[in-house]
Amino acid sequence: MSVPITTRLDERVVEALDRAVAAGMAPTRAGLMATAVSEWLGRHGESAIAESYRRRYERTDAAEHELLSRLGAFSAAACLT
Repeated sequence: MSVPITTRLDERVVEALDRAVAAGMAPTRAGLMATAVSEWLGRHGESAIAESYRRRYERTDAAEHELLSRLGAFSAAACLT
């Protein structure tokens, strides 16, 4: 089952999509978009997403560390009450 999504694209991008569909490169705009998203996800799969998070959170500074500690303490306290 497919799920419809709504997005906004620049007019020039839509015109390029329409030219690609007219040239027979894809059956519809939606088909072209689905292929593009699938290819992007193939290049940026779960391992790439996990790596991005790892890189982001390996560089926490003192203020971020303090905030995370306070949020953790708050969450634990909220669970205990």
